[in-house]
Amino acid sequence: HVVPTYGPVSAAKAALESHCRQLALELMPHGITVNAIRAGITDTPALRRIPGHEHLVKAATAQNPGGRMTRTEDVAEALIALASPKLHWMTGNTIGVDGGELMGTRAEGV
Repeated sequence: HVVPTYGPVSAAKAALESHCRQLALELMPHGITVNAIRAGITDTPALRRIPGHEHLVKAATAQNPGGRMTRTEDVAEALIALASPKLHWMTGNTIGVDGGELMGTRAEGV
């Protein structure tokens, strides 16, 4: 989804995802995998410095099928999983860690 006045951040995130794919291509021949995490809106000190962040928190919680915001623990668990040798064949991906937030509004009655 598009957020007004978020252009510079959106461009930086898109560049980071592209760079992840490029690094994955270059490093896989050496047995090195590269992946990125796209976290949902996460309650952090950086989020609380954004003017009007309360609106972001309310909207993220309301539209998330899981009924809550992403937690730092959710992101940490994904990082631990990505570091597992069992995922050695996974590279060049951006993994969403957002409880379905990016998909939109949760179903009624949930």
